[in-house]
Amino acid sequence: MASLLSREGDPGNDPGTVTGRVVVPAGLRIPPTESQAPVWDTAIATTTPRPAFWLLGAHDTAAGVATLTRTWAPAGDSRMGWPAADRYRSVVIVARTHREGLQSAHDLLLQSIAGLTGGCSLLGLVSVPDAPGKLPATLRRQRGVVESAAPRVWRLPYLPHYRTLTYKQMPVWSPNDPTPPPGSKLRRADPTEYPDPKLVEVGAEIFDAARLAATRQAP
Repeated sequence: MASLLSREGDPGNDPGTVTGRVVVPAGLRIPPTESQAPVWDTAIATTTPRPAFWLLGAHDTAAGVATLTRTWAPAGDSRMGWPAADRYRSVVIVARTHREGLQSAHDLLLQSIAGLTGGCSLLGLVSVPDAPGKLPATLRRQRGVVESAAPRVWRLPYLPHYRTLTYKQMPVWSPNDPTPPPGSKLRRADPTEYPDPKLVEVGAEIFDAARLAATRQAP
């Protein structure tokens, strides 16, 4: 079951609006209900070990959550909602760098700033390129605005070799894995054996941030 936290009146036009027990910052633009992610009132995780952090896809058109959930063993798919009923409630928003992805990510970041996430802790934003090469100038500007609303930002590179792998062929990274071989050897290695180094780096940083956040969250 899912629910959106109730709001009385229009908090976007009422500075300092109190939403239940949440005080919405004055002047903050609150996304309309249809642009917010639902707040799950039942746990997503039903088996152990439970995900250490959750990936929240900002949009339903291949945000990259499936690939990243496969690659990062400690991660879980939050099913496009805030995992408020789960034991660990650290969340990373995942979005493609096209117009729709950036706008949707911005809406979720504003939802988090407003405190409308059921007590989930937002770790940051992961942006996933939707095409090789540089972003157009308009999208670069939009990305800058979106990233300014995130507590932390991770930009993933475009990884063309992942297009040749099936889901089951994608290599998995775990915090307990041994150090991968040096760069030159890794480039010659089987792409199904080792995850891309940048994915490992980002996954490790998010895991560390989630572990720290877990010590601050109420049980």
